[in-house]
Amino acid sequence: MNLLSRLIATATVAATVTLAGCSTSQKIQVVQPGDNNLSCAGLKEEMAKLDKAQAEIEGKKGLTGTNVASAIFWLPGLAYTFYDAGEAQRLISDRRSALTTFYNNKRCK
Repeated sequence: MNLLSRLIATATVAATVTLAGCSTSQKIQVVQPGDNNLSCAGLKEEMAKLDKAQAEIEGKKGLTGTNVASAIFWLPGLAYTFYDAGEAQRLISDRRSALTTFYNNKRCK
């Protein structure tokens, strides 16, 4: 394998690793159609889903191998990963507040 072939192979691997690190967090709607019709149990289920989503985001936000590779090859990619995770966390917090309002208005216990 000559030098040019090795450089192309290395660049291809680096690009693949970098693009793999560009995953975004799933965004949720703060208020969804039908929220006001959910039962108390349904509201609790929705809040449990938010807990799972929050845990997934926390996992993406840490110093994973993909994030470290992104930082080595493309620093803005790492910055975006943290921004995206923060935005997703804000939406989860806002949705939790909306669901809590419905929960309290229904006088759930």
